[in-house]
Amino acid sequence: MNNKTDSLIYGRNPVKEALRSKRVKTIYLANGFSNNEVLSLIDENHINVTYKSVKELDSMTQGVHQGVAAIIRDYEYYSLESILYRANKQEKPLIVILDGINDPHNLGAILRCCDVFNVTGILIPKHNQVPLNATVAKTSAGAINYVPVALVGNLNQTIEKLKENGFWIVSTDGSGSYNYQDIKYDFKVALVIGSEGQGVSRLVLNNSDYVVKIPQFGHVNSLNASVAAGILLAKIRE
Repeated sequence: MNNKTDSLIYGRNPVKEALRSKRVKTIYLANGFSNNEVLSLIDENHINVTYKSVKELDSMTQGVHQGVAAIIRDYEYYSLESILYRANKQEKPLIVILDGINDPHNLGAILRCCDVFNVTGILIPKHNQVPLNATVAKTSAGAINYVPVALVGNLNQTIEKLKENGFWIVSTDGSGSYNYQDIKYDFKVALVIGSEGQGVSRLVLNNSDYVVKIPQFGHVNSLNASVAAGILLAKIRE
C-alpha cells in the first residue's frame, strides 16, 4: 500500500468509523461534548483529547462538525494484485472501476454504495481522478475505512488484466446496447462508472464486454454517477 495522505475529518459518523478502524491520531472535541458512543470509542483507543471552542472547530473545518474532529492516519491505497487476491476468495466477486470521477462527493457516495453491496474493491486511475481525502471520507459516512481502493496507471491495461482473471467488463453509457435489467449478472463483474461530464471514455467502452444503459423517463439527460452506481450495484447483487 502506498500514496498516503494525512487528513482532518469531522462529524460524528466519520470519526466513529475512523476510531473503530484504529485510524485516529488526534481528537478535537468541542467544550462540553457529551456523545457517549464517541467518548467510549476514544477511551477504548486510549487517545488524548484536545478541547476546542465551537468557534475554533468552525475555523478548522469546512462543514458541520457536530463538535468533533480528528486527524487520521494516512489513507492507504491497495494494489490491484491484493484486490484480485480478495476476489479469488469470494464466491461472487464484484469490482468497480471509476473512469475519471472528479467530484469528491460523488466518490464518497460511491464508496458508501460499494460498502452496502459488498464490493470487492474499487479501481481508480492515478490521473484525472479525485483522490481519497477528507471530503470523500465525510460523504462516505465511514465506508472509506472498509472498501479497498487501488490506484492503477492505465485503465485499459487494467481491464485486460481483469479479463485474464475471468472478469467480464460492464460499462454504463447512454449509448448502451443493453438495458441493465436484461443481463443476468452470473459472472465475475467489473462495473465501469464514468465521469460526471464525459462518461466512460471511448476506448474503455470499446474494451467492454457489455455496455448497458439505465432507461430514463424524465427531462434530464443523465444520472449522477453515484446514483447510477447504486442502481447498477443493486441489480448485480440481486
